[in-house]
Amino acid sequence: MNKNKSKLYIAYLNTLTFSCVQMILYTTIPYIAEKTGVVTANIIGAISVGSLIFAFMGPFWAAKSDKLGRKRVLSFGMLGMSISFILIASLFIFNSSIPLSIKIAMVFASRIIYGLLASAIVPVSQAWQLDLISETEHIKVLTRNSMCLNLGRILGPILILFKQVNFELIIYGATIWILTLATSCFLTSESEKKLIDPQNEIKIKDIINNWKESIKEALYPILLAMIFTSFIGILHTFLGHHLKEVLHIDGKDATILFAKIILVLSVLALLVQQVSIWLLKSKWIPRVLIGAGSLVTGSIVLMYSKDEQSIWISIFFISFATALIPPVYLSLISNSKKEKTKESVFGKKLGLASVAHSFGYAVGAGLIALSMKLHLIPEKAVVFFVSFTILALVFVLINRERKPSINLSVKES
Repeated sequence: MNKNKSKLYIAYLNTLTFSCVQMILYTTIPYIAEKTGVVTANIIGAISVGSLIFAFMGPFWAAKSDKLGRKRVLSFGMLGMSISFILIASLFIFNSSIPLSIKIAMVFASRIIYGLLASAIVPVSQAWQLDLISETEHIKVLTRNSMCLNLGRILGPILILFKQVNFELIIYGATIWILTLATSCFLTSESEKKLIDPQNEIKIKDIINNWKESIKEALYPILLAMIFTSFIGILHTFLGHHLKEVLHIDGKDATILFAKIILVLSVLALLVQQVSIWLLKSKWIPRVLIGAGSLVTGSIVLMYSKDEQSIWISIFFISFATALIPPVYLSLISNSKKEKTKESVFGKKLGLASVAHSFGYAVGAGLIALSMKLHLIPEKAVVFFVSFTILALVFVLINRERKPSINLSVKES
């Protein structure tokens, strides 16, 4: 039991590290662009490519971990993230000695490697956690996993604010920590018992049919997950640039303010989630209505903001959306209308949510990158379109799902 508990903590640590270093990267985008000369649109484009690869590789690594062992595959993921950050760190180390074209290639290589390998971290870590506890504890352990993700989103900006004089040191430190954790996981990984008996492997055709059935059953919640994550992708990749343009500040100041915003946004989201548990219980319709309405309001305020105060007001509204919408679509996705136990479909549905998240993030970052690069569509139009699409989809979802009315045990994430 104690051995399983220590393994759980290792899995949690990997999840927390993943979330933390991701936020370090996103908050330093303005600084990286300013210091290296790689324009923001290229960085966002690279992030979009990496996220797209991430969407398809996550399920692959999750399946591989059934055969190779969770911890070993997890170490591959952490190694990939290490290489990704080594390339980012190298931009600063060799900044004055390499041409801009090589820097751009390094940024894209960093995110491609991230998509190929680091995509193993979250799904395999979650699967490992579920392996270590009984089925009755699944919701509990995944809630703790979500808490680690949220804690990482808070810790990343705190590190940026703590060492705001030299952001390179934070990137170097993150790189060393990821590499250390990856090495530790790999060296201590044991030859684990295979979780799937080769004689009982399901045929590819059956797997595809099962996935099609699951997608059809939860299509609208999956779409909501994808489009909402597109908005988050836009927010993470575009906000730093928006702050520079609106407030007329340099990359360093934009990074510091961005870190503060992400920190406050994460804390507010946690508070709103806790209040929603007390007031809304398991009622999902008020959650998505409040969340979608707040998202549209916050988006309008953000895009027309002229000063820092209006930006903070927009973040207040957006925090309601980030707190209330994800738990609803996760619950709707994992809720099966068929005569099956929740445990029998939970893993598959969770995988669908993971793919929707990664694909949505890639689409959001890609839309903003294209908007900034080609100047065909204003960034405001992209933000408005995505936020209003979410609101429209919420009404469609309510209309379809409330017959009969569904009362879900909402998963807080």
